[in-house]
Amino acid sequence: MRIFFLMFAASLPFSAFADDRIETDIEAELTLVGAFMNDDDSGIDARNGLGEVSISTSASRVMDNGVEISGRLTWRGQIDHPNRPGFAGAIVECPVSDVMCPQDGGTGIRGGFSKLSTYSFSDDVGARGSLEHAYIEVDGGWGTLTIGRDDGVAARFYEGGPTVFTLARDHDPILDPTGINGTRVRNDISSTAEKVSYTSPRILGVRAGISYTPDASVRRLDLDTSLRARGVTEPELDDAIEVGLQASRLIRSSDLRVRGSLTWSEASSANPLYDDVQTLSAGMDVERRDVFRLGVSGLTSDNGGLGEYNAIAMGGAVYLGDWEVGLNGSRASDDALGADFSTTTVGISRDINAITGVTVGYRHSQADFNYVPPWSQNDQSQHGVLLELRIRK
Repeated sequence: MRIFFLMFAASLPFSAFADDRIETDIEAELTLVGAFMNDDDSGIDARNGLGEVSISTSASRVMDNGVEISGRLTWRGQIDHPNRPGFAGAIVECPVSDVMCPQDGGTGIRGGFSKLSTYSFSDDVGARGSLEHAYIEVDGGWGTLTIGRDDGVAARFYEGGPTVFTLARDHDPILDPTGINGTRVRNDISSTAEKVSYTSPRILGVRAGISYTPDASVRRLDLDTSLRARGVTEPELDDAIEVGLQASRLIRSSDLRVRGSLTWSEASSANPLYDDVQTLSAGMDVERRDVFRLGVSGLTSDNGGLGEYNAIAMGGAVYLGDWEVGLNGSRASDDALGADFSTTTVGISRDINAITGVTVGYRHSQADFNYVPPWSQNDQSQHGVLLELRIRK
């Protein structure tokens, strides 16, 4: 089924490229993250010098009947925290030299939704690259159909508060210099696996959507659902269904834009240890253009029956001329691991020119464990300064 999606997505644009009415675009972006953190003497260390580069190309054509056909390819490469690539891995670090290390013969688990595991990887993971998007989209008066490698509607419909850091954000981090961030509020069960999605037209500001993913265990940059840690039992998710509602409305009398979303997802597990993974999320934000933006989002999942995963994130920003000042806070609990996570971030951001932007801020992250293995400790904390530099072209 995955091969079929890719072949179908690749076949549609070839005939269109012969037409001079096709609009094309190429984008490139580089993001670098510096971390100057004070952390515990034991546990996972913060990492400096993370980064990501992305290159995207797209093409679109409006047919004579008004239907728009478009396609997109996006390749991304990154260096994330070596213990936590794609949000996978463990907050607890197990030294391979320790005779009590579970990789020497134990068995661990991974949350069906959280993707966090009780055991860490035995080797650091270095630079990675991936074709993150490769899809065809058909947009008409009846709605939009997307086929290929893309995010599902539950992730695309996400609404919540602004994050002052673009990639090194306090929840759903793309790059995590702390290595102990365990908060996910986006209902992203399938990452950018091959899928088919449909979204309806907006009616009174409201649209609906549905996605189907045959194989939800894939190796992607933002959420690695197939990277294996030795000794860890995997949920092996497939047949993922995502449905969602998203609304956006402008209150003209007060010049406020209000957005909200509600999403649900379910994925089957090929591993009998896990139940089907069901997840519910909701969020909203209020924005006054060039003045402020506030929002909150929350998520709850049965985590495959191993213990619930719950998360909440709040954020706000005020715009002072060319400057954005933001405050973010997030919390999560993973009962499968017996762990609680919290992060607080304050920062200031500005676009230096048309292609360059920078954010600097302070972050405090905490991970607490209700029970711990003998090679670890019951809490880890980090605090310090983060710097994010963005170059777009």
